[in-house]
Amino acid sequence: MAEGMTKRQEKARGTKQAIFEAALRLFREKGFDAVTVEDIAREAGTAKGSFYTYFRTKSDIIIEEFRAIDGFYRDWSKNLKRYAGAREKLLAFARAQFRYVRDKVGVATLKQLYANNILQPDVEKVLIDTDRFLHRMVRAIMEEGQAALEFRADIAADRLALLYDRSFRAVFLDWAISSDGFDLVKEGVEWCETMVLPAIEVRTARQARPSG
Repeated sequence: MAEGMTKRQEKARGTKQAIFEAALRLFREKGFDAVTVEDIAREAGTAKGSFYTYFRTKSDIIIEEFRAIDGFYRDWSKNLKRYAGAREKLLAFARAQFRYVRDKVGVATLKQLYANNILQPDVEKVLIDTDRFLHRMVRAIMEEGQAALEFRADIAADRLALLYDRSFRAVFLDWAISSDGFDLVKEGVEWCETMVLPAIEVRTARQARPSG
């Protein structure tokens, strides 16, 4: 039993987790639209009414998965102090981000996450939510890089973080629509090293200019 929790609270948490995992499993197998709340409850071994105790709609399951991903980002951020500069921090996070999505989330679930945010008109648009921990952490790294004169300061740190997030979604989307030969970590880290970092590092454009 988790510290500070009653048996009833522990049971409720277990029921919610069972519903969550059952829903994601069915979404991967059948597709989001083909799965009903009844299907989820049956797969989880609980009553239909229990679903509505913890989730309003199927889309809430997808939002919950986004929150779980942000939980990983929050936990991983404790590692940032190991890296000396903003560049190293950003690259290390990018590598960790791509590895987590590849190994823990998986391409099938990622497709459902993206499809839900694109196709469901009333769902919370977590993908582009700048209040997410992901955005706030990247913004803090950008601010650190600007203060240390590592990153360009002619664009606000919040804007740089937004552009970073936006560009990385393109890599995830490529992975989602590509064949199994697409190495998410390799392609993602290369994107960060060759496109993102050169665009934000101080004096990059001048250093790249041909001499003579």
